[in-house]
Amino acid sequence: MRQIPITATLTLLASTLAAQNVVLPDNHYLGERSDQLANAGDTTHWRTTAGRMQVLYEASHFLNAGVTGPVLITHVKFRGEDGEPNLGGQVYAGVTIEVGSTTLASSVMSTTFATNRAPVAPATTTMGPLGTTTVTVAPSLGTCPNNYCIDIDLTAIGATFLYDPTGAEPNLLIDITMPTAPANAAPLYMIPIQDTTASGAGIRGKSVCTATVASLTGTADTTPCVVGIEFAGPGGYGNMIPATNEEYGAACGGACSTFYQTFNQGQAFDLNGLTMIPDNPTAPNYYHVVGGAPAIDLTKINAVANSIVDEGVYTHALSFTWNYPGGSTTTLKPTTNGSVWLDAAMTSAMYTTNKPSLLGTTTNYTARYMPFWSDLHAGRNTLSNPQAGLHVFEDTTGGPGNTVVYVTWNDVGWYRLGSSTTTQPGHSSLNFQVVMHEATGMVEYRYGSMSQGSGIWTTSTSMHYSSIVGFTRGRIGGTTPSQDPQSRDLSVEVPFDTAIEGTTSNAGLSAVSTPIAAGVGYFGRMFAGQSVTWNVSNIPAGTVVALLNLDLAASTPGIQIPTITAPGCMMSTSISPLFLGYEVWLLPASSVTGTVPVTIPPGVFGLDVYAQAIGLDLWSGSNLIPWSTQSIKHTVGLN
Repeated sequence: MRQIPITATLTLLASTLAAQNVVLPDNHYLGERSDQLANAGDTTHWRTTAGRMQVLYEASHFLNAGVTGPVLITHVKFRGEDGEPNLGGQVYAGVTIEVGSTTLASSVMSTTFATNRAPVAPATTTMGPLGTTTVTVAPSLGTCPNNYCIDIDLTAIGATFLYDPTGAEPNLLIDITMPTAPANAAPLYMIPIQDTTASGAGIRGKSVCTATVASLTGTADTTPCVVGIEFAGPGGYGNMIPATNEEYGAACGGACSTFYQTFNQGQAFDLNGLTMIPDNPTAPNYYHVVGGAPAIDLTKINAVANSIVDEGVYTHALSFTWNYPGGSTTTLKPTTNGSVWLDAAMTSAMYTTNKPSLLGTTTNYTARYMPFWSDLHAGRNTLSNPQAGLHVFEDTTGGPGNTVVYVTWNDVGWYRLGSSTTTQPGHSSLNFQVVMHEATGMVEYRYGSMSQGSGIWTTSTSMHYSSIVGFTRGRIGGTTPSQDPQSRDLSVEVPFDTAIEGTTSNAGLSAVSTPIAAGVGYFGRMFAGQSVTWNVSNIPAGTVVALLNLDLAASTPGIQIPTITAPGCMMSTSISPLFLGYEVWLLPASSVTGTVPVTIPPGVFGLDVYAQAIGLDLWSGSNLIPWSTQSIKHTVGLN
């Protein structure tokens, strides 16, 4: 086994990108917080009325980003709620902005504007030049983190400020006035601005806001909006890459009838179609899954949608019996959340997209197709498109035995749009379709335009991925959950066959991080100061050796080698991983816990680290690698 210290290797490969940016607070690069807690955004800073705000952030945010001396602040930026798309378009006229430095700590920030600006002891503040500009809110893509929809160019308006977080007035104060309400032509909807959701110690900032421009005082806010700062000088980041994970590759070791891919927060949806072909149309045992499908056919919809509600389940009586692996049905029950129940008894709209619900582990959820299972709203765009919504259409023109069923989500939107009740159109538009062929039993997932965005959020009772694509039998026979095949990359890890359901799930890999644990939709992420280990689950009985491999290169699709890898098993790192056997488990139990951490050093941005566990059969088997887990692509970045 090679004994190359991975921390030293990561340091050697650290990028030296130009340093020009920071995010305030310094733990909001990925999204609103590391565990992606539900958040409605802020409407009291950049509001739909006139107003004034002062925002204070302490020097530690700059010091933690490597700012070691004076920097010239040239841009002040704000982003909309992470994961939420929006058309933007609002125009604020005559906005004034001043940037300054202060000895005030956030804990003693006053609700009186003049007090915070005062140049006299015991707390002193120095304000820079006043700039006036027109602010136009740009479209928000709905990424995580979201793009900046408000960008104030201080250079263009003569309001740059020389700021030194190591100086006598180390903290940053921003003072902005919007003298009038924004021009907001209907049907534009002002996106809530992303605010902070960490604890006070994590935020190290505060703000004061009012809707009355002439008021001497405002209301204190201990969760101020997130602010992006662009500057010239030492420190910061030239390319702010958030730390993210994606699952890819294909696990093996079990025999699973289910297949799926999870799309994590901020992960682009890259499928252009998927086709499932049964082995026997009249009594299917499994699906042969191939990539690609015809273009979405929006001529196969109704004059009026069958459902435009949130959390809708529509019942459609088929004109024939539909057969699928493990069962048959004469009733389809599509939901407005991007899935199709194949069981007339199912009534849940299923906005909670997680693995237990997928497999029927905790609740008796049964078979369904999932072309894009997420938290959606079918009625978002009805004001601009009378046919927007969920449609079920049977095409019987082919004659008896040749009916084709089209289940279409036409111009539907994300549920998460700041206010769950907004129906102002155009901010998000998703178009996808399930096509079911009676004659062949073939199923197609077809995709049209799919706006970016993320439905991921969590409350005390529910957890969400942004979306899941696949097929499941769910709880089988009302008693047995489906076996877990693990997530696979459906854009490249095709073709493949599902299985007649076995008794063992595929082997699975998960990453665990400290001191900041994984979030709802992620395994442990890699950013400076994190230590990451990996656990392996569902290890087949009789395994002699299990290896964790780490690499800086990936194989997509995975590599299959006769007599080396068992049928269906893939090497998803390179064929010769850089850290072959980074951790070794001899005679492992069904699950093992990693104990050899990788510690992420500072300054490593944009590096991809690939992890996969495999089993070795050194003596008795016909294949050297009888099982493998799915792989995890870790992008090393910022928290």
